[in-house]
Amino acid sequence: MTDIDMMNHDELTRIKTEYARRDSDKDLSEIYTYQNPAFVYHMQERERAILNMLMENDIDISEGKILEVGCGSGHILQRFLEFGAEKVFGIDLIEHRVKAGKKYHPNVFLVQGDAAQLPYPDHSFNLVMQFMCLSSVLNDHMRKQISIEMWRVLKPGGVFLSYDMRPPSLVLLTCFKIAKFFIPKRMLRGKDDYHVQNITPTKPLTIDEIKLFFAHGKLNYRSVSLEFNIARVAERSFLFAYFLSLVPWFRTHFLVLIKKPS
Repeated sequence: MTDIDMMNHDELTRIKTEYARRDSDKDLSEIYTYQNPAFVYHMQERERAILNMLMENDIDISEGKILEVGCGSGHILQRFLEFGAEKVFGIDLIEHRVKAGKKYHPNVFLVQGDAAQLPYPDHSFNLVMQFMCLSSVLNDHMRKQISIEMWRVLKPGGVFLSYDMRPPSLVLLTCFKIAKFFIPKRMLRGKDDYHVQNITPTKPLTIDEIKLFFAHGKLNYRSVSLEFNIARVAERSFLFAYFLSLVPWFRTHFLVLIKKPS
């Protein structure tokens, strides 16, 4: 086994361990639920941004095949079916998530596997997407390899869609350094004060990194998603949450669309 193979193996083991810990955390069921107004706001805001970007770029998801890399149980792919997609496929490293997805989303074609070695031929999909998969990978070589694989299976003229964490703004970091003196410690779930709900180690994905990975594509991007803790104000006022989301400094993710040359 080469040094690179060993590093990749160690990274895969780390990811499996982290997500096993995450999935066993019962407190998350109180956070990532549609009973939580912050979660509802976050999900609806993200879906609006995705649909708007697809429409603005004349992307018809009803044609061809869609692949999500790092799909979990496939709930996002299920939503794309509801948006009008015809054929959706997903791959995820965590076996029990794939098994659950096959049970609850029978119209989604799921497989368990390594995103750095996608089990699909070249140019198989019209749309390839990832939602916070790359930021969950801390090994730079593996991040690059996953990106290469996603680009490989994308058809010429196809579209790559990415929704992932961006580096936090200085304003947001400063706000949370001040706020942590007033927020009870029990509410601070993790090492990142600015992104309390993030309980697994992540490495934000920069636009420069995306440009490097997908240098041959035409890139469009925007910052999206009101910081999850700030989005808690939606419980009191949806309108106030909306106005806060208009402030770029309070957004925590990049939504990126890249067209592959024909």
